[in-house]
Amino acid sequence: MHLTYAQGMKSALLMPLLVCLTTLTSLFTGQALAESESYKGKVVVIPVGKDDLIARARFEFMSRTLERCTNEGAEAVIFDLDTPGGLLWDTVDLMMNDLQKLKPRSYAFVNKRALSAGAMIAVATDGIYMAPTSTAGAATPIYGGVEEMGEAERAKMNSATMGMARAVAKRKGHDPRVIEAMIDMSRELKVGDEMLDTKDTILTLDAEQAILKLDGKPLFAKGIVETLEDIKKAEGLKGALVTAEPTGFEIIAIWVTKYAALLILIGVAGMYLEMQAPGFGIPGFVSIAAFSLFFFGHYVAGSLVGQETVAVAALFVIGVALLLVELALFPGLLVPGILGFILVMVALVYTMSGWEVPVPPTIPGTGDPAPAGFDLNVYALGLRNFAIGILGAAALIVAVFRFLPQTGPFQKLVLTSTIDGGDAIKSDAPPVEIGDTGLACSALRPYGTVQFGERRIEAMVEDGYLQHGTTVRVRDIQGSKIIVEAMA
Repeated sequence: MHLTYAQGMKSALLMPLLVCLTTLTSLFTGQALAESESYKGKVVVIPVGKDDLIARARFEFMSRTLERCTNEGAEAVIFDLDTPGGLLWDTVDLMMNDLQKLKPRSYAFVNKRALSAGAMIAVATDGIYMAPTSTAGAATPIYGGVEEMGEAERAKMNSATMGMARAVAKRKGHDPRVIEAMIDMSRELKVGDEMLDTKDTILTLDAEQAILKLDGKPLFAKGIVETLEDIKKAEGLKGALVTAEPTGFEIIAIWVTKYAALLILIGVAGMYLEMQAPGFGIPGFVSIAAFSLFFFGHYVAGSLVGQETVAVAALFVIGVALLLVELALFPGLLVPGILGFILVMVALVYTMSGWEVPVPPTIPGTGDPAPAGFDLNVYALGLRNFAIGILGAAALIVAVFRFLPQTGPFQKLVLTSTIDGGDAIKSDAPPVEIGDTGLACSALRPYGTVQFGERRIEAMVEDGYLQHGTTVRVRDIQGSKIIVEAMA
């Protein structure tokens, strides 16, 4: 039994998805057992690494972990911080909601770096400890693309951020002047004769500075420690240390949000290749699986909630339907294709961006609400992933059509299946010559079937596509590949 050319070519997309699904299944199985381990009486460590505060799925994991610690009666929670920062509003929600609802005591271990959002998480805990060579601070808000804000916008953002951070710092017994100096360049901070921060700098403390005394109390941290065990001894904690790790669907959500561009690449390439052959085969299943995983992962990550999920999914499905109308029914009409592309882009970018700016509730007795409004900058990540996915899919499709047929087994593949208008037979010696004319008895996108006299032969068009019933002429013959073009 011979394989079709399209079947062999399309199977190239299957392996990446199988690898992804196998990896996810392994992670799910290996981590699911952690859910059965109770946190009761234990000291739960939440690692916060380099990329953890830029992934919304990771914030969902931390929120769920803190809720578990309260429900299961953990003795304490320690944030093990080594981060350059991350998403402002997700951090604000964590520090003003999740950490305020937490019943066990909370601590921050600045284990090398707690910069920007990391510093804000630290001041939302009950106690801070520094590693011997560590730094904390530099918490002034910036755009995701490190774009400079205008003076008025900077003042507004700093005021709102300081209001929230100050409220949390006061509630946890930290000196609010410290976090204010970490956020606002106009603040100064002096301890005795030592000027730690001037109006020309943003405060960043090293370990020795962090433990200085200001008005008889530690400036920022309670002490310098080497390990998490040292924090347990200093605070008189008795429970065993246990590290919280994502489990099950949380792993999928973190993976999907991190590699969203790859899923878009696989989904788009699979969708396009599926359109090039009759019936429904491997590329169609690959495309559906990739996009299903994409939306499911973002839903679990919290990027889509409630009716919003249905609305975004509907936009995506309508967009794909319009693209199919353009490519299969009315090629060249353009309007359905353009509208479909826009709807697909909106659905995917919206899902990846999480553009809404929440106004977190304030702690009683405090005030400044977070600024609300629309900001195109927060779409940057979604637009970048979408562009990478589309360009990557285009490159993969070009590579499949241009290079794979010229190599190894692809030259030996023989088309024996029915393609739309009839059977096409491909042989090493095509029974046509350059200049011969025929009639397309299937659409060529780019491959299809052409009737030459009494024979139907597989042919392809290099530029664009041709509709069923188009009169064509053989423009070139490359080995067993017949290239045709529309008759003028």
